[in-house]
Amino acid sequence: MVRFRSFWIFPLLASFLLYLTSRGEPKSRFNDLFWLMPVGILIWTLLEYALHRFVFHIQFPIRDPGLREIVNASHLAHHASPRDPTKLLVRPLYGLAISTVLYGALLALSRNAFSAVGIMTGIWTGFLYYEAVHYRVHFSLSESGFIARQRRRHFYHHFTNNKRGFGVTSPLWDHVFGTTLPRP
Repeated sequence: MVRFRSFWIFPLLASFLLYLTSRGEPKSRFNDLFWLMPVGILIWTLLEYALHRFVFHIQFPIRDPGLREIVNASHLAHHASPRDPTKLLVRPLYGLAISTVLYGALLALSRNAFSAVGIMTGIWTGFLYYEAVHYRVHFSLSESGFIARQRRRHFYHHFTNNKRGFGVTSPLWDHVFGTTLPRP
């Protein structure tokens, strides 16, 4: 299935890039992955929130008509047909395009390819976790536990108020930015 390609593309890409960028680094540099990857995961949670709130729910004008059509065709179609698996997961090509921009920014900020790839590996880990949770939220029949809680939050966002509950995997940034769901 095309939609699950991300689950092998990004881990292979991370492994390959970590190998390439580590060749000129001392072996002790691998210990840095213990903090680089969690930083990347935290960055992903903010990206998940920001993309969902400000891009997918278009709270600022997108001037490029082609980009606007991609956003409308993907996310708004997902809201219209939330149980359609073809409208649920991010297309790998979009993920790779966003990854290229992010990697360039991380490389410019860190000035070290290994650090940038270490953080990107964390971002990709967060992204794949998001994809897995989002899929389960839409198709699981679980009545209790984490997925059931996330499903209630996410479906509130889908069917009751799409101006709240932008975090699919975590309510962290909803708390920070005041978009949490009301208490039942």
